[in-house]
Amino acid sequence: MDESRRQFYVFVAGLFGLTIGSFLNVCIFRLPRNCMSIAKGRSKCPGCREEIAWFDNIPVVSWLILGGKCRRCGMGISPRYMLIELLTGALFAWAAYAQLYRPALDDGVQRVTLFVIQAWLICAIVVQTFVDIDWEILLDEINWSGLAFGLIAGAAFPEVLFGDVPRSRWLQSIPQDLQGHAYGLAQSAIGAGVGAAVMWAVGVVGYALFRRRAQRLKMDTAMGLGDVKYIAFLGAFLGGVGMGLTFLAAVFAGAAWGVGRALVTLRLGRPPETVPDAQRLGPVWCRLGKVPFGPFLSIGALAVVFARPQLMQAVDAYLGMFRGPQ
Repeated sequence: MDESRRQFYVFVAGLFGLTIGSFLNVCIFRLPRNCMSIAKGRSKCPGCREEIAWFDNIPVVSWLILGGKCRRCGMGISPRYMLIELLTGALFAWAAYAQLYRPALDDGVQRVTLFVIQAWLICAIVVQTFVDIDWEILLDEINWSGLAFGLIAGAAFPEVLFGDVPRSRWLQSIPQDLQGHAYGLAQSAIGAGVGAAVMWAVGVVGYALFRRRAQRLKMDTAMGLGDVKYIAFLGAFLGGVGMGLTFLAAVFAGAAWGVGRALVTLRLGRPPETVPDAQRLGPVWCRLGKVPFGPFLSIGALAVVFARPQLMQAVDAYLGMFRGPQ
């Protein structure tokens, strides 16, 4: 495939992602409310409640043309809608770029299959991330369907998700035609099970260590069951090693957020969520003191999807500091 065609495919994937991002905005707004269908009803202005015309609902373009305001009533529309569309478009383009320029997969069918799986995973991650930011919940319908899809994908496409099937002794007792599928299913199950167990253990230990603070914040547990189900869903796609990398990346991302919040607190002389108009600045700013862990898991999962070799090298380099010279 020549270079110009590859670039064209990446561009088309980005445009497709922008369109999907517009639909994800609908899911993020409607799914947590449980009283609105994502399949029926046109989007409406939050001010005048009038339906938004199709030409005012073109991803990114319409928001820029209208200056982020409703055509009828002039009420401001949050730029987050446009940013989610841009984020989804960028992630779709990145996924397409990774497959088109990855030499490890010579089979075009495998490339397309992995892109489709990653595209679905990106959509689920984007929805869960912003729902968790707004509502501090992780949707069961996505967690359970994602877990099922991950197990099925692992069993159906083991080489695509987990690479070559090893010559393990336990696989020898299985018919040769089914060995790859058994290996993929086992990897998905291990990723889901280990991820859920680790997250549940973190919640139990964290609540025991910080019981007083948790009670003061009216928290029944240090880690909600939504996080346990979410990491199980992610683990089904990423496998055991991928799940470990996801958790490490999430912890580092959370630590970086905590350090950033501490620096902002020192700068302001008080917690940032107490500044005037904090509510107007959005849910992320006004809830800096109690940040859900779901978005950090999302960052970790995306890091594994797009930069797994680099993460493995970083972990090896870190562990190498303790081994000493060979």
